[in-house]
Amino acid sequence: MDDLDGRLSALIAEVRQHPAPSKKWRTAMNKLLLQIQQLPGLKKSSHPNYPEALNRTFEWVSRDIAKFEPRSPSVSKSLVNWINSYLGWRIKDLYSPDKDAPISLDAPIAVDAGETTRLELLPDFTLSGLDGMIENDQKETLQRIGCELELYIEQDPERKLRNSCPGSNPECNCQFLSKRRVLKDPPDKFKDLANELNVKYNTLNSHWKRKCEPLLQEIARTLGYEQESQP
Repeated sequence: MDDLDGRLSALIAEVRQHPAPSKKWRTAMNKLLLQIQQLPGLKKSSHPNYPEALNRTFEWVSRDIAKFEPRSPSVSKSLVNWINSYLGWRIKDLYSPDKDAPISLDAPIAVDAGETTRLELLPDFTLSGLDGMIENDQKETLQRIGCELELYIEQDPERKLRNSCPGSNPECNCQFLSKRRVLKDPPDKFKDLANELNVKYNTLNSHWKRKCEPLLQEIARTLGYEQESQP
């Protein structure tokens, strides 16, 4: 088993350890969905509403992952084939006449532990300390943005986060702090981080508030988040 198959197997096992939709289940499912988005071979579409098909597929994966059974030659390839069998139909739905028919997030659906709703099955993504960034409405869109923001923090493709640090303390950069404050559950306390990095608490806290939070908000907006204007 290669490294990718090992990670996928471990993530799937972690999801199955917790009942849906508990906090631990949502955290584990978020990790799995992030890994799934990076798998080669997932079906794509140029349709402008492709994210809708992807979100509905993520919802299905969240609901039915317990039914997935790895097959030869690898966990990753069999997982991609399993997901594509559903995603392909959701892409076709985008071109059907009733593609805009509303989907009730409150409609009850069956899960192994009994009954829940689509809304409860959507993995949560919470940004600790980012006031007003994550609302409870438009759950599917926010779930996608949350996954993409997690991935952005991990990769920092433009080095925006790594290049933002207080003075001569490069180790206090926004990518490091975001991993410890946003991606970690529960988030590390500033006091503990200041002791670990041997920097002043006020320096660390001020940099997070003045630089890192605005950066994360800007990145979230580029990923599609639209903050409601204040009256």
